[in-house]
Amino acid sequence: MAPIGKKLFPRRAQEKDKLVTQVKRYTRQLGIRSKNYQKRAEVSRKNAKIALQRGERERAKSYLVQYKQYQMKVDRTNNIRAKFDRQIEALEEGAAIAQSGSFMAKMRDELKTIATKASPEAIAEISEDSEMYVSEIEEAGDILAGDLEIDLGIDVSDMLDQLETEMLLDASGSMPTVPEGDLPEYISDIELESEEEEIKSKAKLQEEIEKLKKELSE
Repeated sequence: MAPIGKKLFPRRAQEKDKLVTQVKRYTRQLGIRSKNYQKRAEVSRKNAKIALQRGERERAKSYLVQYKQYQMKVDRTNNIRAKFDRQIEALEEGAAIAQSGSFMAKMRDELKTIATKASPEAIAEISEDSEMYVSEIEEAGDILAGDLEIDLGIDVSDMLDQLETEMLLDASGSMPTVPEGDLPEYISDIELESEEEEIKSKAKLQEEIEKLKKELSE
């Protein structure tokens, strides 16, 4: 079942549009009626002149009374039409304002949601947390890439001195301050036997031993 609001508000809008259409049609009828009254008023005034020209003074008064009555009807009809026009304009303007208010309310709610997520306090907290996490990650990286000599507690100072002495002897008693020529490359890796292959070799050897034992027992 649809919510009550969804059922009522479209119906109200339709009723409002229907009412405005009916009133506009009625005001057009009032406009036509006013024009007809005005025409009759002009005819009465012309007839009053004709009556005077004919020397019929009393009849001229009657026509002027009719003229005055039609003029009063014109004014009354125009006033009624003006009030309806004003109310129609108020309805249309009110509907536009209400719709604008609805849009603004939705925009306000959306802005509120965004502002809550992007508030200065929230952004500052996010930025501070992010910097903290970055620092922790960098610190963890420094720990992983630390000095092995310090981390493992191994002092290689004596070995380094001995190595420098050997280099001095190889260089006829002089230690070059600036290396010359092609520099030797570091040994980055050496070929090692696969542990998996060694395990397989031991398993194969054990299999051969078991097979030999079986043959001897027969």
